[in-house]
Amino acid sequence: MKKEERWRGAFEAASERVSEWRAKHPRASFTDIENTVDKQLAKVRAAMIQDLALESQLRDLKQLEAAERPKCPGCGKALAANGQQTRQLITTHEQVIELARSKGYCRHCRVSFFPPG
Repeated sequence: MKKEERWRGAFEAASERVSEWRAKHPRASFTDIENTVDKQLAKVRAAMIQDLALESQLRDLKQLEAAERPKCPGCGKALAANGQQTRQLITTHEQVIELARSKGYCRHCRVSFFPPG
């Protein structure tokens, strides 16, 4: 399934949940409506962000030539691949996103980190 189809499905499910909520809360205030819509759309937003972030070339540093790899911010040398790890990030709307990505290692500075991007 294409990511756009997953996103559409997630949006439709969020829309249905909002409609069901609204039917149960006909006297809800504008703020309550806004909060409910934001909460449901935050799930769609998180799915989109996760899918797009996983498209990054930095997902697997081993697949990149040294010249294409991110550089160490300390010394400017190309990072080595230091295995795949899953990390969890929290969006601005408190949604958990999991990213399986390569960790970078600078052999010169002896530091390991997830490169941005």
